[in-house]
Amino acid sequence: MKKKNPNKKTLIGKQDFKVSDLDHEWALFHNDFSLCSRKVRVCLAELKIEYHSSHIHLIETKDCENLSKSFLKINPNATVPVLLHNNYPIYESHKQIEYISNLYSGGLSGSEVASKWNEKGSLVGDDPVKGMENYAGNCVSLLTQPLFVAMLSKISFFKFIKYFIKHPSKFRAFNFILFKLIGNSLFKKNSINQRIATKALRHLRIHLDDLNAHMSSKKWIDGDQFSIADITWMVLFHRLNELQILRLLLADREKVNSYYKRLKERDSFKNCIINFSDESTLLGIEKLKSDIKTSKNLSLFYQLMHEEIKPA
Repeated sequence: MKKKNPNKKTLIGKQDFKVSDLDHEWALFHNDFSLCSRKVRVCLAELKIEYHSSHIHLIETKDCENLSKSFLKINPNATVPVLLHNNYPIYESHKQIEYISNLYSGGLSGSEVASKWNEKGSLVGDDPVKGMENYAGNCVSLLTQPLFVAMLSKISFFKFIKYFIKHPSKFRAFNFILFKLIGNSLFKKNSINQRIATKALRHLRIHLDDLNAHMSSKKWIDGDQFSIADITWMVLFHRLNELQILRLLLADREKVNSYYKRLKERDSFKNCIINFSDESTLLGIEKLKSDIKTSKNLSLFYQLMHEEIKPA
C-alpha cells in the first residue's frame, strides 16, 4: 500500500494514495443519520454499484468512531462519508457522487436543470445562515438543531470530553457540547436559535414554492429521467419528516407532495434510508416527539414554527 501523509487542506475529491487493503472495488465509510452519507448510499444504489459497507458512529448516533485511530487513517478530517475505489479515497460527498456519476454515465441525469436543483437543495458554504436565501439545504441544516439536542441528550458526557479533545474542528465540537449542556433552553422565545429558525423557514417556504412550480408537469426534477437532484431532495424531505414539520410544509404544495410520494416508492429510498436507520437515530426521533410535548421551550418553539409554516 502506498503511504503518504496527506495535507488535510487538500483532502477533496479523488486522492493518489491508498488508505486500506480491503479486497473490494468499492467501499463506503458512512453513517446512517448523516445527510451526505444518505445521498451517497442512494446514488450507489441507483447506479447498482455493490460496495463494502462500514458504518461509522458519530457522537450524535452513539459514539465518536470517526475520531478513532483506524478511521483517521481513512480520513484525517474525521468526516463521513468516505468512498474508496480500489482503496483510493474520494473525499466530500459531492465529489464522490460526481466521480461515480462520471464512471457510470447515463445512469443519472446530469443536465443543467438537474445541476441547478441539486445545488439549490445542498448545504453550501461554511456558514449556513449566509446562504439561506439561495439554498434549501442551508435552511434544513439550521432547522435540525432540536433533533441534535434530542439525540445528544442520551450520550454520556464523558464521551463529549473525548470528542472535544480529539475533534479537529473545535468549533463544531464546542457547539455540540453546548447542545448537550443547555438542551432545549436553546430554543427559548426570542432566542437567537428561534429567530434563525424562523428566518430559515421563511426561505425554505420560498424554495418549496419554487419547486412546486417547477414540478407542475414533471415526474422528476429533470422530467422523465431520475437525477442527482432528486436524490438531494429525497434526503432533505426525509430530514424534514424526522424533524416533524414536513407534513405541514407540504400541505398546500400539491405537486411537491406528490413528488415526495414518488420518491418514497423508490427501492433506494427504502433500502438506503428507511431500512438503514440505526436504533440511536430512531430513539432520537422519538425523544424529539416527546420533548415537543413536554418541554415548554421546545413546545413554544414548534408552535412558532407551525405559525410560520401555515399558509396566509
